[in-house]
Amino acid sequence: MESQESLGLTPWDKAGFRDNYINAIELYVPAKSEALAFLDGGGAKPERQALVTVHAGGKTPPVVEEYVVGPLPNPARHEPYSNPARRSPIPWTSRAIDPKEYALIMPIIENTTARVYDILKESYGYTYRNCSARCLVALDSVPKGYRSGKRRSWISFRRAGVGGVTYFIGFMMQVTHESADPNEWHVSRVFYNNQYFDSVEQLITGYADGSVEKDTPDADVQEDDILYPTFIRRGKPQPASPSRGPTLTEPGGRRYAVRGRHVEYMGWSFDWRLTTTQAMQLYDVRMNGERIAYELSSQDATSFYSGGNPAMLNNLFLDSYWDFAKSFELVRGIDCPETATFFNTLQQRSTKEPRLIQNSVCVFELNAGIPLRRHFDSDFAGGFNFYGGMADHVLVLRHINTVDNYDYVYDYIFHQNGVIEVRVGLTGYILTSQDRTPYGYPLYGGIIGNVHQHSFNYKVDLDILGTQNRFETVEILLENITNPVRPELRHIQTRIQRNLRTTEKEAAVQYDFNRPKYYNFYSEEQKNRFGVNRGYRVQLNGIAKTLLPRQDWAAMRGVAWQDYQLVVTQRKDSEPSSSSIYNQNDLYDPVVDFQSFIDDDESIVDEDLVAWVTLSTHHIPHSEDFPTTATAGTQMQFFLRPFNYYDEDPSVGSSNAVLKVFGITDRTGNSAVRIGPVIPNTPVLITPGEKSGSVRVERFGTPTGPACVSEQSPFHYNGTWRGAN
Repeated sequence: MESQESLGLTPWDKAGFRDNYINAIELYVPAKSEALAFLDGGGAKPERQALVTVHAGGKTPPVVEEYVVGPLPNPARHEPYSNPARRSPIPWTSRAIDPKEYALIMPIIENTTARVYDILKESYGYTYRNCSARCLVALDSVPKGYRSGKRRSWISFRRAGVGGVTYFIGFMMQVTHESADPNEWHVSRVFYNNQYFDSVEQLITGYADGSVEKDTPDADVQEDDILYPTFIRRGKPQPASPSRGPTLTEPGGRRYAVRGRHVEYMGWSFDWRLTTTQAMQLYDVRMNGERIAYELSSQDATSFYSGGNPAMLNNLFLDSYWDFAKSFELVRGIDCPETATFFNTLQQRSTKEPRLIQNSVCVFELNAGIPLRRHFDSDFAGGFNFYGGMADHVLVLRHINTVDNYDYVYDYIFHQNGVIEVRVGLTGYILTSQDRTPYGYPLYGGIIGNVHQHSFNYKVDLDILGTQNRFETVEILLENITNPVRPELRHIQTRIQRNLRTTEKEAAVQYDFNRPKYYNFYSEEQKNRFGVNRGYRVQLNGIAKTLLPRQDWAAMRGVAWQDYQLVVTQRKDSEPSSSSIYNQNDLYDPVVDFQSFIDDDESIVDEDLVAWVTLSTHHIPHSEDFPTTATAGTQMQFFLRPFNYYDEDPSVGSSNAVLKVFGITDRTGNSAVRIGPVIPNTPVLITPGEKSGSVRVERFGTPTGPACVSEQSPFHYNGTWRGAN
């Protein structure tokens, strides 16, 4: 594209803010009809194309442009990308901030902090420049203002160093930079010790004459507190004597296959990619050759903070804006098991060339540590009739998204009984402030951890035996009937009722705990052997109500999906995503308004359907969130579960489980009997033998010979990312 004179593009490394330059490049997904024609009907393979974002600062007025470029790898054409379902054109003030814009803001920050150098040093003991070991780091906030068309950033400051993100000082400045001319950018407001000033001069003058209430270093802030947010070991050793914990091995070798970005495992198959703005996307997800989902992908994630200072009031983060696929190198043995297969990924945003991020995605098989299914059948006479069981071996596709302070562990988990589990776990540092209650609990150094809400939105394009599907809720209702055994008595119990949802508004779910229900997607034409519609249901295991009202607060319009736990719509190529990177800086008049997906209220009967799933949690930080929030207790998930899709549990055909050591007591009360060695990868059916105390063990053909522990992979970690070329 840079060779096309009509576009007037300047290469990234030579471009200035007021030039036209390429800001981002990622894969452009072909129309679903084209993809299915190729996958199912022998049609032509769709061309590979790229979606290119251009910051056209050299135009009057400046604008954000998007182009579809192809075919790859040797592009010969470019066409403007347009979408009738989106706001167009994309406003210049909605663009994602990039290093070229920051390069013009930094001198403003440096000049302002230099003028208040003595105030910062006296008040906090830290400064922005000429600071030696007691330095401050500047952080941005979003969205850029409280109305559409504004671009005003509140810049806050925190300590430099490990965990410094957990300690912000009480000084902030607002930089107004909405003009196309950077010479007009300036500091428009200043915040110091819970006081607002219209200029830096006003703060300096008031500080000197004593009219400003001064902030002083907290007496509780000791040098030892600098260790508080670090990973340095302290406290009572665990365990008392250092020893290695359990590790995962593959004694029979790897049981999944990888070919490029295509993965196969125990009947499952799928393709995946990691996008810059929407993170992980899975396509053509099949079980035993039958497509369950055409697309299963993350869309956006939000963290909305509360507080009393301007930065916290304005910390409404959409992660797609902050490079949602910012997944850096994973550590073998911690982020992923030692046996995992790792993948490198490429990203190109705000760089001259693609960035290669090594080992940023992993896939591995895991013993979930719980039986997938089992039963011990007692004879109630000291013995048993049989035991049957199968370990829950699963395949996990994982990436970990780091967005400044937070780390999100994204998992796509494939169980052998046809269940897909989609899970996200929270870890990383919390954001703090010098606010007081009611926004959080006191922590070290006079700070609090501010209350906030995390939400995660996913797109689930289910294709249950084709693209013509229906959506129903199977509701659990109460009935009050005459007891047929004792007619003089009433009997209260539950029953089920199937309710077909016919339009999109009927399928916008705001969960009501008084009316529990299943959410089922099914084929009207395809039935199992019992005459029941074959389907898959969405099970939500991580939901929370969003209290922030859209009708009273316009910022919520840009994240309308947060209002719902589940929404079902007709699938359209014009509605590829529930969000957009451009929503971050214009929540009030967003480029993608998810509510419009619902408001056209189209039919969803025998249509190609998409489920938009939202996971959410409220987080009230506490002292145990230091040094970082732990994943235990912070995981949310939803499941895609077969619902009368199969005639029985499909895992009955599996010979891939684990038999552990068992002890039983025979019918006559003799001592316990050991049943063989620990045998990996074996489903088991155990029945009593002919002799007292003996048993028959059916391992379904899996060999029971000795197994060697797989060789430990050498530990290597680089942690850097670089240009791909």
